[in-house]
Amino acid sequence: NTMVSLPTGLGKTLIAAVVLYNFYRWFPKGKVVFLAPTLPLVDQQVRACYQIMGIPARDTAVLNGKVSASNRSDLWKERRGFFCT
Repeated sequence: NTMVSLPTGLGKTLIAAVVLYNFYRWFPKGKVVFLAPTLPLVDQQVRACYQIMGIPARDTAVLNGKVSASNRSDLWKERRGFFCT
């Protein structure tokens, strides 16, 4: 587990993207989960992982209260990276 506590604008999103990417590479059969309290923070992290680190969108999913339980179950079986509220 990694916990980072920094003021706004000092790189928490980048640090999280690098940590997620490293685990994504190091454990090719593993799953990576990013939790945030709000959907805008989840969206920010998704953009960083796609655009900065190059994690393929086809391997990830955003899971929140709008995603049905059956769909979440299917996504969990098919994907490796999850961004959740």
